[in-house]
Amino acid sequence: MSIEWISIQSFQNNQDLLAAINALSIHLKLEAAGLSDEKRSERASQARNVLMSFLETLEPVVDEIESGESRPILGVDPRLRQLAKNFLAAKRNHRRFHSALFQNRFSRFKQLLKSVRSEDREALLESLDELYLLIEEHVHTDTERVLGDF
Repeated sequence: MSIEWISIQSFQNNQDLLAAINALSIHLKLEAAGLSDEKRSERASQARNVLMSFLETLEPVVDEIESGESRPILGVDPRLRQLAKNFLAAKRNHRRFHSALFQNRFSRFKQLLKSVRSEDREALLESLDELYLLIEEHVHTDTERVLGDF
């Protein structure tokens, strides 16, 4: 598979993640304002599932890289591996990334994703904002690979 094709697949997957983050963030903000509706609640539930699935895919890659192994991980595309490396770099950048997602284990973010408690809403929104930023930067690299200096 060519680098361009891998970048295109990564771009599409990341667009789906960004859409899920947006849907869930909008739902949470409207819910906080007392303006939730059934359609947005359904979309938010789907978005939670997309994000949970993404975390289940990303977590073992992050763990493998964190353990110090520098060999390629079988069955993992290079763009996901790079995203995992970017995630670890973001965890070390406490000034820029300070949400629950980047300061704790994945399990805490998963708890926030599953939570319906209003006390958890702000921490989840902050984590979603920072995850959005990380993925958006990753998408930029994919776009450059596909389009070049276009």
